[in-house]
Amino acid sequence: MTDQAAGWDGILDEGESILWQGRPVAGLSFHNTDVMGALMGVFFMVFSVFWIGMAAQIGSGFGNSGFGGVFPKLFPLFGLPFFAIGFYNAIGHVFWQAYLRSKTHYTLTSNHAFIALDHPTNGKTLKNFPIDANTDVILKIGPPDSVWFAGKRIGFTRIADGRAVLKLMRQIQKEAPCTFGSPTHV
Repeated sequence: MTDQAAGWDGILDEGESILWQGRPVAGLSFHNTDVMGALMGVFFMVFSVFWIGMAAQIGSGFGNSGFGGVFPKLFPLFGLPFFAIGFYNAIGHVFWQAYLRSKTHYTLTSNHAFIALDHPTNGKTLKNFPIDANTDVILKIGPPDSVWFAGKRIGFTRIADGRAVLKLMRQIQKEAPCTFGSPTHV
């Protein structure tokens, strides 16, 4: 793109131009690293169902002993937060991440990588990451590909044209001055 897109006034540096814009590929994604969290989530869910069942059984016995009231009836519900945590860790996080990806936009400029997110509780955020000669750029081959540039978890995730974006980032790095030894790299 030769002209700045609408909405980028005051965000881009002088002379900075947009090279690429994209979005994550939609859909659910489950990674090998999610297995332990999912197993722990299943454990939490099973434990909470056991808790609710046992607490309900114990609570029903209080009605015959004269220790009635609301507490014995509410006591089993203390297991619900554990069930919710377990559900999220087992499978809910996969749906949540897919939802967040649907609200994410990526932009690569001649100097920065931008990640825009319209989060349902945190609102709209725009994070920028400088791309220079010292930026570690990693291509995780998919499909879909991911290009990491700020550690192994921050980058343009699940993009259809990862190799083309990697090529653009390498070109930016070639043209950027080397800042090795600057105060930011101490």
